[in-house]
Amino acid sequence: MKYDILIKNGKVIDGTGRPGFFADVAIKGKTVASVKQNIPSSDASLIIDGTGLVVSPGFIDVHCHTDWSILDGPWDDHQERQGITTQVAGLCGTSPLSPEEHFRDVLQGTGLRTNYALMVGHGTIRKSMMGDAERAPLPDELRKMKYLAEKALDEGALGLSTGLIYAPGTYSATEELKELAAVLRRYDAIYATHMRSESDAILKAVDEAIEVARHADVRLQISHIKVILPRNWGLGPEVIRKLEAAMKDIPVAADQYPYTVTGGGFYGPSRLVKGWPVENRESDPDKESESFARFERDFRAPKNREELTSHVRSLLDERGGPRQFIIVRAKTQRIVGMTLDEASDALDAPAEILCLEEILASGGQFAMVYEGVYEPEMIEFMKRPWVMVGTDGVPGAFHPRTHGTFPRILGRYVREKNVLSLEEAIRKMTSLPAETFGFSGRGRIAKGFHADLVIFDPETVTDKSDFVRPHAYPEGIKWVFVNGTAVVKEGQPVDAYPGVPLRREN
Repeated sequence: MKYDILIKNGKVIDGTGRPGFFADVAIKGKTVASVKQNIPSSDASLIIDGTGLVVSPGFIDVHCHTDWSILDGPWDDHQERQGITTQVAGLCGTSPLSPEEHFRDVLQGTGLRTNYALMVGHGTIRKSMMGDAERAPLPDELRKMKYLAEKALDEGALGLSTGLIYAPGTYSATEELKELAAVLRRYDAIYATHMRSESDAILKAVDEAIEVARHADVRLQISHIKVILPRNWGLGPEVIRKLEAAMKDIPVAADQYPYTVTGGGFYGPSRLVKGWPVENRESDPDKESESFARFERDFRAPKNREELTSHVRSLLDERGGPRQFIIVRAKTQRIVGMTLDEASDALDAPAEILCLEEILASGGQFAMVYEGVYEPEMIEFMKRPWVMVGTDGVPGAFHPRTHGTFPRILGRYVREKNVLSLEEAIRKMTSLPAETFGFSGRGRIAKGFHADLVIFDPETVTDKSDFVRPHAYPEGIKWVFVNGTAVVKEGQPVDAYPGVPLRREN
C-alpha cells in the first residue's frame, strides 16, 4: 500500500490560520505524505471517514505540570483525550533539574503517548544551590546557577521558567533574574514567567518581566495571562498595551486557560479558617483531624465563633462577595453547584455562617471555588494574536482545566460565543506554539510534517469537566494521532506510546 492511513472527506484546518478546505490527508509512517482531494481509498491500509469532521494539527499544550507526576505511575490520558499531541512542562519555576535524565527515566518508565518538552525552572535551580534562603545569591552561587541553566539548555530545555509568587522564586530580585535570563541569549531560548503578581501589583510585574527579557535580549512569554480580583478588573487593557509596546524590541507571547477560576481559587477549610493545614494530596490525616477538632471547639465557643465569623465575612467581602464563590462540596447536597449567595438565600442563612456550619456538618469537607477573573477581560486577552492556549494542568487536581481546556475553547469560545474563528483558535493551539518554541515540522498539516493530528466534530466538541466533576473527559474528539500512531480511536484511548521528547533546536 502507498499509505498507512487515509483520512477522507474531512475539512482540513491546517494550523496556519487560513480558511479551512476539504481534502484527504494521507499518513505514511510518522509523517503526513499527502494533502489533496480524491486520494484513492485503494492507496491506504486504513481508511477513516472524515465527513462532517475537522482534521487539525495536534494541539500543543504550552503550559502544563505533567512533570510533577509523570514518573508516579500509569500514564494519565487527560492530554490526548482533549486532542493534545505535544505538551510543554517545567513551568512556573519548577522542573526536573536535568532534562536528559528526566527524559530517560520517563522513556524507561511510563513511556510517552504525547510528545513532551521541558523548560528548566529557576526555582529548582535556585533551591539546588541555596535551599530556601531569603537572600540574593553569592557570586559563586550565581555562577553555579548559571552553569545549571546552561547544562539544562545543552540537554534540550526550551528555556527558563520562573514562578515569582512561590518560594524560592519570590526571594529573587530583578537583577538575579536578568543575570540568569542572559544565559538564554546564545541559545535563542525563551524566558517564561509566572509573574510576581497577577492582581494588585500586576502592572509592576509586567514591567519587571519586560525589563528582564529586554536586558537579556530574549523572547518573553507570560504564563497564564490574567488579572485577578474584582478590584483589579479593568487593568487588562493596560497589560496588553505594555506588552504590545514591548514587541517593538523583543518577541512577546503569552498563554491562557479559558476559566474564570484560577488555580488558587479553591476555598476549603484551609482558606476559610485560620490555622487549618493546606489541603493537598499529601495532607496529614492526623493534622486534619486535629484541626477539625479545634475548629469544632472554637465554633461552639461564642467568643471564638464570633472571631471565626468575622474572618470569613472579611475574606468574602475582600473578594467581591458571596456571588463570586461556587460551592463544590457540601453536606447539604442541594446547594452543590450554587453560588454562595444563592445558597445563602436558599438556606436563609448569612453566607459566612453557612460556610462555618457546612464545614462542621461535612466534617471539614466543605469547599468552594472563587471566580477571580472577569470573563470579558479574559476574552480580550484571548483575542490577541500572540496569546496561545495552555492548560496549566496538574493531573489529579481540582481544576477542570486539566481535562477540558482545549475543547472548551472550541466549544464555548468558538462555536457558542464566536470570540474566535475556528481557524484562528486552531492556529493558537498549533502553529503559533510550534513557531514560538521552535518545534520544526509540527503545528501544521503539510506534506513532510510530523503526523500529529486531531479529528474532531466541530458541532459537538465541548468540555465536560467542571468543579464538581473535574476529571470528566470532553466530547467530540474522535481520533488523535501522535507521530502517525493513533492514541485516541473513535473517542477512546489506545494503549500506544509513540510520543518522543522534544528538545530545543539550535
